[in-house]
Amino acid sequence: MNADIMATPQPMNDLAALLRGQPGSTVPLANTLSVLALGVETFGRTDALDLFARHPLRLSATPHVVAGPAALAVLDMTPEGRPIGVYADLVDGVLARLWVVGPVADDAVAEPAVPVASDDFLTQDRTACAGDLFDHPGLAALAWPHVQASADELLQAVAEPVAASSSRAVVVRAFSSGDAFAALYTLRILAPGVPRLAHRRWALVTGRIGAEGALLHHQLAVSDAWPVPVPVLF
Repeated sequence: MNADIMATPQPMNDLAALLRGQPGSTVPLANTLSVLALGVETFGRTDALDLFARHPLRLSATPHVVAGPAALAVLDMTPEGRPIGVYADLVDGVLARLWVVGPVADDAVAEPAVPVASDDFLTQDRTACAGDLFDHPGLAALAWPHVQASADELLQAVAEPVAASSSRAVVVRAFSSGDAFAALYTLRILAPGVPRLAHRRWALVTGRIGAEGALLHHQLAVSDAWPVPVPVLF
């Protein structure tokens, strides 16, 4: 467990209580708490509590934690041996936004959405990882190459070769804490074949780098495929 979170355990305790679905009235949660978990997106404290009351998640006694002033990243293993991840935005130590990287609930249903056409080839950008170091001021520059390199590994983990399918990872959040770093990605998976069906996943990577930037070790978790929204056509 990261030393920072050992010194300030409250956010981790609050997170564990929320995931269990039993935070109680004493756990501080933002009224505008946004949650993306289990294939569902919720907004507001009440809906978040309801979601985890129906689908509780219990962390082990020794999760891997990277903690910073404005973020908290947790990688853990389920009793079945599956890696799961949790990433939280913190505001003054209060949980404000939460992503859970793991299984999708059986009753998860995507909200209807208006489809927007896109063509990756128009950008002429064939990199597996979209993002920029300057978008993540809390991330050490030496960690950025490893955040980018992890994108290939994440896409390979879901058996989607980038060149064949135009699948791509986008860095949503990233930060460093001492020699440790964490990065949250959204994965856009465009499967090869006809028709080329697309879906979305989430992924979390944590790692540790040496004094000269060499990667010492890292861990990753990838979610199940999220439900595809029903298109709304006009």
